Amino acid sequence: MAQEHAHSSAVERLLNCEVPLRAQYIRVLFREITRISNHSLALTTHAMDVGASTPFLWAFEEREKLLEFYERVPGARMHASFIRPGGVAQDLPLGLCRDIDSSTQQFASRIDELEEMSTGNRIWKQRLVDIGTVTAQQAKDWGFSGVMLRGVCWDLRRAAPYDVHDQSDPDVPVGTRGDRYDRYCIRIEEMRQSPFLFPSPRPGIALRFRFLGRIN
Repeated sequence: MAQEHAHSSAVERLLNCEVPLRAQYIRVLFREITRISNHSLALTTHAMDVGASTPFLWAFEEREKLLEFYERVPGARMHASFIRPGGVAQDLPLGLCRDIDSSTQQFASRIDELEEMSTGNRIWKQRLVDIGTVTAQQAKDWGFSGVMLRGVCWDLRRAAPYDVHDQSDPDVPVGTRGDRYDRYCIRIEEMRQSPFLFPSPRPGIALRFRFLGRIN
């Protein structure tokens, strides 16, 4: 849904229209679910390329739950057409926030397991450390974004906050070597810091789905 969010935000800026607070929370909720889903896919398929199949199988069990949350809102896993100019297509179904909230701790433990198998693994580090090195200046010159830009402390959620991100102050994980191992560690840290998994230290943002029923 991330591309839908970008398109809708552009249209809303042109029209100078305001999005209801509840819709903003729902949008950011699914943006974070998308971030975690994409990171888990990138990390575990890469692990398979390196020769480890267990992380892929474990993470996909949890990723399947995220995709089920997708299905329960627009009815589709891909091309959801859920985030639209002015808000979202419909409200969240009854019980979805509770189910998302109850699944977060299990996913957090999966991240721990992924790190146990990979982060300090000798073979894993031999195949990632000092591979694909990019300097911070090269990343800026070539127009990199996301994890590829993480030799630079810059994040759109802080530099130009959208929706309810103006109420949060997310940490920006930054690497020191600019290699493939840095990018692996940054994806891990971004998943850990996601408000989908852990409430923000600032209670105004929280993204605690148990509170969504009180937001109009």
